[in-house]
Amino acid sequence: MSYYRIKDLNKDEKPREKILTLGPKALSEEELLALIIRSGGSDESAIELSRRIIKESGGLKNLTTKSIQQLMSIKNINLAKAACIIAGFELGIRSADERTENPRVKRPEDVFHLIKAELYGKSKEYLYLISLNTRNRLISKDIISIGTVNETLMSPREIFRQALSRNAVYIVLAHNHPSQETTPSEEDILATKKTQQIGFLLGIPLIDHLIVCNDKFTSMKSLNQLETKKLSQKGGEL
Repeated sequence: MSYYRIKDLNKDEKPREKILTLGPKALSEEELLALIIRSGGSDESAIELSRRIIKESGGLKNLTTKSIQQLMSIKNINLAKAACIIAGFELGIRSADERTENPRVKRPEDVFHLIKAELYGKSKEYLYLISLNTRNRLISKDIISIGTVNETLMSPREIFRQALSRNAVYIVLAHNHPSQETTPSEEDILATKKTQQIGFLLGIPLIDHLIVCNDKFTSMKSLNQLETKKLSQKGGEL
């Protein structure tokens, strides 16, 4: 009986053999990506293509933010390969969410860690609603709106419609600034204060609103832009 040795395998097959014998942690980023895309092009192997994809994207972190259309603009990446890459990253995000299922939100930093992956590298403003229960534990994270490069659509109607459907006791908002400027705009402040007042009337207090820019954030509550006296009375402070 003959055995295939790693050096006898085709270059595209080596990651499969390596993951079988050594496990996934032994593989490089380009080897892991090669397993996802499965093949290269007529002029390069899957590993060579994977290495080029990561390099042209400016690293793995930036690659996770690319859309299917952006991936398909890369040479030798068709719809099937682009879809597999997107699906692989999405599974990673969902797996991370499950491992931290129903975490307790005690500080603005907790909110940031909950929402960072969803907002990282976005080229438009995304507004997320984080719904919490009576113990400040996570119920859900929901997209409320997708805006433009410098404006988000903050509709109290949509925010509280979703909060009510989730049986939220407290809510937190978070949206990104593609400009990488974490300072809230005047519009952000006014819309947040309006939303908080409506929340008090409905009995679903807004306890913070985070402006997220990749690896940094600003808490509007920490900037004293939210009313805290009523929050402390209702037990909903971060």
